[in-house]
Amino acid sequence: MDKSWMHADRRSKEFELGFEEFLKFAESNAVNIDKISCPCKKCCNVDGFSVEVVRDHVFYYGILESYKVWRWHGESMYDNGVESESESESESVNGDPGMGENDVEVGESEDEEMSEDSNEFLKFVEDGDQPLYNGCDHTTKMNFLVESFSWKAKHVVTDSCFGDFLELVKGLLPAENLVPLTTNDAKKTLSVLGMDYEKIHACPNDCILYRGDAVLVDAEECPSCGVSRWKLGRDNIPTKNVPAKVLWYFPPIPRFKRFYQSPKTAKNLTWHDWGRKKDKMMRHPADSPTWKLLDSKYPELGNDHRNLRLALSSDGFNPHSMQNSLYSCWPVILVTYNLPPWLCMKRKFMMLTLLISGPKQPGNDIDVYLQPLIDDLKLLWNGVEEVYDAFRGEYFKLKAVLFWTINDFPAYGNLSGSVVRGYHGCPICVDQTRPRRLKKGNKLVFMRHRRGLPRHHPYRRQAAAFDNTIEEDLAPVPLTGEEVLARVEGLNCEFGKREESTPRVRIVDDQDRPCWKKKSVFFQLEYWKDIPVRHNLDVMHIEKNCCDSLIGTLLNIPGKTKDGVAARLDMVAMGIRTELKPDVSGKRTKLPLASWNCKLDEKKIVCGSFFGMKVPTGFSSNIRNLVSMEDLKLSKLKSHDCHVVMQVLLPVALRSVLEKPVRYAIIRFCLFFKAICAKEIDVSKLEQMQADLVVTVCQLEKYFPPSFFDVMIHLTVHLVREVTLCGPVFFRWMYPFERYMKVFKGWVRSRRHPEGCIAESYVVEEAVEFCAEGLLNDDASTAGMPENSKPEVFHASNPLSAPTMISVYGKEMEQAHLCILQNTEDAKNYFSEHMELLKLLHPRFAKDEKWLKDKQNQTFSAWLKERVSNELQNSGNTVSETIRWMAAGPNNVVATFSGYKVNGVEFYTKQRDDMRTVQNSGVSLVADVMLVSSAKDKNPRHDDMDFYGVIQHIWEVDYYKFRVPLFKCDWVENVRGIKVDELGFMLVNLNRKGHLNDPFVLASHVKQIFYIEDPLDPQWSVVVRLPDRDYKGFDSDEEEGVHIEEQAFDLPFVETYDDIEGDQDSNYMRPGDEKIYVMAGSSTSSLNARALALRTKTKEFLRKRGRSEVANEEASVGKAATPRRSPRSTKVVVVDQTSKDAPTKADVVLPRRSPRSTARTSKDALNNARVGPAKATQSKKSVASKKLSFGSMSNSGSGKRKAGKSKAGKSKAGTMEVVESDDEDEEFEADEDEEESNENVTGGMRLLRRGMVTMSRVNRRLVRGRKLKVKYNDDGEPVGRAAKEMQSYIGVFARTKVPINVKDWRLVPLSVKDNIWGSIEEAYVVPKQWKKMVFASAGQKWRDFKSKLTTWYIIPFMDSPELFEFPPDDYRSIHADQWQEFVKDRISPQFQEFRQKQMARRKENKYPHRLGRKPYAQLQEELAATVPAGRKLVRTTMWKAARQDKDGNYLAPQVQEKVDEIDKLEKEEQEGKRKFEGPVDVLTTALGTPEYSGRVRGVGGFVKPEAYFHLPKRARLNLDARQRIKNGEEDSSSVLAAERAQWKEEKAELVGRLVRLESLLMGKDKQIVESPKSATLINDLGSGQGSCSRLDKAGVGGNEVEGVKAIKKKLDLEEGKLKTQVEADEVTKEQAPEKPLTVEEEAHVMEMAQVQSSPTVQRHHLVIDSLDNIVAEGTIVEVGVDSSSQTVHGVPLAAENIRVSVSKCLVENALLPVPIRDEIVFVSDAIGTCVAWPKDWVIPATAVGNAKQAPRKYGRKKTKQWVDTDKDDDDLEHLPADLPPALLSLSKWGNEFLKDRATIHTKLSKDLFGTERKIALFRSDLFAFTNVQEVAGDTIVMYMSFLREKLKESNMLNMIGFVDPSSLGVGNSTDRSRSFSAALKRGKPGQFFLVPYNTGKHWILSVVSPSEELVYFMDPMKRRMDVTTDEWRTIVNQFIKQNLMLFDSGIPEQIGDKSCGYFIMLYMREIVQDKEQNWTKKWLTRGDEKYTMQDVDVVRQEWAEYVLKFTSN
Repeated sequence: MDKSWMHADRRSKEFELGFEEFLKFAESNAVNIDKISCPCKKCCNVDGFSVEVVRDHVFYYGILESYKVWRWHGESMYDNGVESESESESESVNGDPGMGENDVEVGESEDEEMSEDSNEFLKFVEDGDQPLYNGCDHTTKMNFLVESFSWKAKHVVTDSCFGDFLELVKGLLPAENLVPLTTNDAKKTLSVLGMDYEKIHACPNDCILYRGDAVLVDAEECPSCGVSRWKLGRDNIPTKNVPAKVLWYFPPIPRFKRFYQSPKTAKNLTWHDWGRKKDKMMRHPADSPTWKLLDSKYPELGNDHRNLRLALSSDGFNPHSMQNSLYSCWPVILVTYNLPPWLCMKRKFMMLTLLISGPKQPGNDIDVYLQPLIDDLKLLWNGVEEVYDAFRGEYFKLKAVLFWTINDFPAYGNLSGSVVRGYHGCPICVDQTRPRRLKKGNKLVFMRHRRGLPRHHPYRRQAAAFDNTIEEDLAPVPLTGEEVLARVEGLNCEFGKREESTPRVRIVDDQDRPCWKKKSVFFQLEYWKDIPVRHNLDVMHIEKNCCDSLIGTLLNIPGKTKDGVAARLDMVAMGIRTELKPDVSGKRTKLPLASWNCKLDEKKIVCGSFFGMKVPTGFSSNIRNLVSMEDLKLSKLKSHDCHVVMQVLLPVALRSVLEKPVRYAIIRFCLFFKAICAKEIDVSKLEQMQADLVVTVCQLEKYFPPSFFDVMIHLTVHLVREVTLCGPVFFRWMYPFERYMKVFKGWVRSRRHPEGCIAESYVVEEAVEFCAEGLLNDDASTAGMPENSKPEVFHASNPLSAPTMISVYGKEMEQAHLCILQNTEDAKNYFSEHMELLKLLHPRFAKDEKWLKDKQNQTFSAWLKERVSNELQNSGNTVSETIRWMAAGPNNVVATFSGYKVNGVEFYTKQRDDMRTVQNSGVSLVADVMLVSSAKDKNPRHDDMDFYGVIQHIWEVDYYKFRVPLFKCDWVENVRGIKVDELGFMLVNLNRKGHLNDPFVLASHVKQIFYIEDPLDPQWSVVVRLPDRDYKGFDSDEEEGVHIEEQAFDLPFVETYDDIEGDQDSNYMRPGDEKIYVMAGSSTSSLNARALALRTKTKEFLRKRGRSEVANEEASVGKAATPRRSPRSTKVVVVDQTSKDAPTKADVVLPRRSPRSTARTSKDALNNARVGPAKATQSKKSVASKKLSFGSMSNSGSGKRKAGKSKAGKSKAGTMEVVESDDEDEEFEADEDEEESNENVTGGMRLLRRGMVTMSRVNRRLVRGRKLKVKYNDDGEPVGRAAKEMQSYIGVFARTKVPINVKDWRLVPLSVKDNIWGSIEEAYVVPKQWKKMVFASAGQKWRDFKSKLTTWYIIPFMDSPELFEFPPDDYRSIHADQWQEFVKDRISPQFQEFRQKQMARRKENKYPHRLGRKPYAQLQEELAATVPAGRKLVRTTMWKAARQDKDGNYLAPQVQEKVDEIDKLEKEEQEGKRKFEGPVDVLTTALGTPEYSGRVRGVGGFVKPEAYFHLPKRARLNLDARQRIKNGEEDSSSVLAAERAQWKEEKAELVGRLVRLESLLMGKDKQIVESPKSATLINDLGSGQGSCSRLDKAGVGGNEVEGVKAIKKKLDLEEGKLKTQVEADEVTKEQAPEKPLTVEEEAHVMEMAQVQSSPTVQRHHLVIDSLDNIVAEGTIVEVGVDSSSQTVHGVPLAAENIRVSVSKCLVENALLPVPIRDEIVFVSDAIGTCVAWPKDWVIPATAVGNAKQAPRKYGRKKTKQWVDTDKDDDDLEHLPADLPPALLSLSKWGNEFLKDRATIHTKLSKDLFGTERKIALFRSDLFAFTNVQEVAGDTIVMYMSFLREKLKESNMLNMIGFVDPSSLGVGNSTDRSRSFSAALKRGKPGQFFLVPYNTGKHWILSVVSPSEELVYFMDPMKRRMDVTTDEWRTIVNQFIKQNLMLFDSGIPEQIGDKSCGYFIMLYMREIVQDKEQNWTKKWLTRGDEKYTMQDVDVVRQEWAEYVLKFTSN
């Protein structure tokens, strides 16, 4: 991983790209993305923040360069490979502009029109004909350039990268090729096309353009404002020829000529004449009255359909993509409406004409920059001669007209000159707008919408319901163009931005203020005054603002709601809805819930509905990410999100909330936007749509506060007028232009010249798009015309997943085949012919259409096959190719997919949808169906019907020549499963399934829909239809990503549910007791309220802690909690009306605040609430200073150094300097605990006077690359000031990096501990052996930290659980989920009981020390200086000093007593009266208690007693027991009894660990110990040997515990050792390890020990029968206990065997002397594991070949030297008379050849169980099978292999699988469940498995279907689930969580007590033979079936026939 960027300047591109990769890496490995460790030089990975804050920190403070291993961000600290030093390619942002993106001079040329006869064009044509290199016949130079530049534009390739690409290609091609050397050479070749641009200098104050007359062209300064034309240098001196501001002009006339030079484009430019559908519907601007008006008024324009109709759009954007940048660049874009709808808004045909450079927006002075474009538009209006039409091959005169402009509302005012704010803020109503100013809210509201109602509408007379006035005026009539021109004719506007000596006075209340600011520059166009709508209102921005207002007000979102105290007071002032006035009585202001307020439960319903919505791919963003269920709000909605929410999702989410009139008014308002945005508009319904909208807005006026009605709500009433005059909305909104501006941003390569980058990239793309039409293939895609917009691509269908092959037979395949035939055009005639034939054959039913149709469906496929076959025999047949292949029928092997793309739409199966965040499985179908009233209806009628379903499977049916995609769906029943409500919502019940006999549908016939759960009734779902992605007549989506209605949509008519006749005031108050609690002030007022609630609870607690600053904190909290009130800053939350106390959790919802999303004012207010006003002010100053200094900072010099450098000087980056602590006093100067920044406030409690300790001085030292050396004393303890600092630094990581919800330090992941150790190594020089000490110290500090959290933040506040909602603000590194789990544990009764016990234990400590945080090692260092030379500092001195205060006094009397006693004993020792040695020294004798095992009193916790007192390490008695024995308090027998009891408990664990170690060490991955503590060994269940005779219906007993004798022997040995130690009186107990080694760790240790001692390990030969027959090599494994009681894989070793580890196999097919049935039979299978081997057959390798050396013997010679599991005396000669023939032959063969341990063995195919499986049948197995005795596991496996062959013959391998029973027989339940799960996961979708299982003495069969999560248990004894099957049920239940059922119906019950295995084989046989797989239904209906002996013989015959194939082996 390249980390070289860490040393680069952080302003460079290299650093930016590298750091972004680092953030991605950290985010992908983060446990909590809001708590990522910050690697800046300030935090040094101690603090954790969100990604945004980490990014800000690093770019401000710089990154910690010594942080080479990203251990805190997921990188392993053991990955110490050499870091890559390769430099990533970057581009300079500060270099001089050259050619390419940074070239701002290229293109500065005269405006030359290029004709066909120009030399440049001829040269261009010649270049196009030249081959790319000599001999190249497939491409030319121009083809290569166009294709390469198209690739560059599509993938946004940089110029430098493209230059390297050209250099690479040129080197690969033959010499003298024509590939340009550089990017600039390639651009020059394309520049001859005439696609140039002009650079026009402009006044920096936007006064003039330096163009036109000669005076302006040569002027040096602006004649209007006097500002220099040139850019000022650093000394404020103008730089000649460097303009201060530039307008980039792209002349449109040459570009329009280029349009017509392309035949394809020239044809499309007249589509509006020949390709448009002309009816009463409006689909295109050509259908609008404006188009027709201009054609009729100016015939010369309308007579030639090639004349252009244009629209203009302009808006500002930030090219730097930085939110904090104020740079604004303004492009002006033209679109051509002559083109078809699917092309006119495409990127290729959006023409950039002007690019106004920043950094300031032009504002009202934009007319200055539009003047060059206006001049060209005048020329186009008069006509441009000699324009060549390549499609028609003629020249013509081109005219063009500008229809209108498209802008957001502020730009609307700039372009039109209208006033868009204030009393004349509506540019349509102008001076008739008549808004009203609210006194309290100080805002204008627009509430005169009743003027749009009919004259006698009842709403006009309802005063109290609206604004307390009766409306008598009519709606204002919009002014015509002539009227507007007459009003603005006399306006004189002086352009330019000048500094005024006196500030402008805003006259906002002047209602006589003019309605226009200027005369628009567009009135220079002759026709402009004749256009009805000259400037369009942007529906995109209006819709977004309306959506934000609605959601913010309904959900009461702070900052978004239009409700509040001021809004209520304004209603009171207006005399309306006075019952909603604020309640100011009491300490809190309360607002009654109004009609527009959702209750708390309703908020949860609305947000929950949004949170559960899943939409199709590409429909919108993930709605779930926009919902905060914690805060009950929607946030971060983009424009398109609001578009989808407003038109589709919000009406559904509101279905069950609010009062019905309010809800219906809102839904109708939302559906209005859906109706107006349709692709097709029914002109006849527009008038009614306008009337409905006005009524809807008036209803909103009745139910919403006046403050809700801003200008955006008002503008909606004018949208229908614009649709009527201009056409569909999607031709006139900002979506395509906003997307195009995003492309402009991607073109910016240089921040110094963003406009130059955009201009250069645009010119190149323009040239490529033009050349691509002539030089590239028709199907080639470019950046302007992407691949998905082409019809052939759009119609393509392809899978979206890998195929899974299944075999399908029977009815299901017939249904799929019939579905395809019914929808094949070539088959229609055959259906008609077949129907006539049926009528002739069945004259009785000739008139029964339903009967005939059913009959045809049953017989048509077979008839068609015969019919076509007969017809093909005729030579002159007319059978089509499609029918030929279809008639033969499909392939039974079907490919299934989880996803399929059809006509550009992605479809998924329901199973795939459930695992994703999208919903692509919903489909609808309109089909012609036969409708019958009843089963006897003989006169059905045909009609279209809608069907709704969910895709369950996707098939690709193979007809050998072609494939047909099919969807298999679950369809909803049409009668009871579908309904429509009064609002027009279609609802379906997905649980009601119908049409079960017709589940298939062609993939191309369905339309995608999706379902949203109905909030009213969860059983029902609302159907949401997706609009067609193609325009009528062409298959492409002209608006990618913006879904709009295809058909005209009508607003539903519903009852208004209000009294529209009377004038009485309705009740607008919501029922219930909920109120709105108002907290005025900043947006953090909820935090202030929490501070008030917390103040009283923390006051007493802080005093107990001795905090003198309580009063100061109270003062700061009080000030923060009562901020200055402001009518515009109000936050409201829902509370309970009956509450009288301070706000609780139910009252105040405390949001978790994001540092990036919180405004700076909110942060400052938060600082006031937390740290007081003084510190808040200081914080603001520091932030300001940071902003000022950021620009001049680099990565290497970010932090301020302290006065005085270190003696070692400055270190290089990336190296560490070792510093001696004594010489670096500045490292330890007083450095108080740093205050944490407020960037990551959690909302939790804050009790600390200072912030959490972060050890910033260590971080500063790390930044300088310096390490501190730690000193140690004689005992090995760290001492000195560096050690003290190191301990604090360890505490920082223990508190911030270790989860607090971990129960025990030993359970903390080792990776976390290693990271702590790595961080300590980076900062200090410490030896490796002190790693354990660091872990111990970290563990202690971590435990102390948890105790502090408990005693400070939990115990005092247990009566206020609402305070536990968030982690404490003092420790913001704590994750919220960890905190909640920690609190839950600490407040539990179990912990409280434990805490009381611990408190009682602490009270028993009579002699507590007073060291505080000072360790004994530091005390020892201080006291050592006072000890005279030659004397040793004893621990009694330290013990006494640790209990003294600063005056040297002992405060506790009991301490003083012990001190006196210590002095007395020391005096006696000095006088020789007493002698003390070892652990029984003066201190032990004085205190009267022995030492603990883990530490030494008076010395410290890191010194062990055995090290301090020099005691032996291996001891069994602890010091306490030893002291009691010496004192005579107890005798050795009692101590031995206690120890014996302890060993007894360890007995079971000892055996278990030994066996588990064997398994892990020898490579065996199957555990055989169920529980180490119980030491219960599970017998091998895989063998299957046993009898059912000992079983009864109640079950079987458990297994007996083994290994007791071995443990007893070990105990006897230990007792002997113990007695010897007691008598010698020289023993002590070794301290128990802090963390016992796990089995895995012990196995690793043993492996290391074996490697280290390998030279001494003796290799042995393993033989069989004789010393010469060496079959393997291995090593003896001795475990130290008697082997007679041990087992190996469940097989007892016995006295004659020994445990060996097989390392090498010499004879591959040799059998083990002691085989493990069904698991390990061959020696080759035993490699890497331990097995039992006869002792006499294990011979040292040195003994071979040495005749004099006798073989090694182990133990006494036995008569029987090995366990013969296959006796030759199994009688295969005297056989039963009724044996099946094959079994008889096999038995005779076995009687002859299966002797001397010979076997029938083979290796089964990997396809059976997923892995290769060796199998061996012994003589005993054949004997048992012949005599119908118990069946072994391998016997059943052999029959399963036979059944697999049968499945292969029937093509059913994909339907049924098998699981090896031996894989389920060894290990505990967890291990067997894993094996079971692994076996099932190898299966294929839809496949079920046959799983034989031996419960110990009995076989059962399980049939498992993973896809359906269904398991059938089949027990031949028909027992219920009892103790014999409980374990197997547990194993299955860990994989299949539901549908575990006992299947006993129709299952034959076994005969005899040993026939269970045979019945299992019969069950499997019957299942495999059922090709239709309907065995469950058959068995359930066949009653009590019985198997006979003849049935068993069938199985035995088949088994024997199959086994005979392997007898040759």
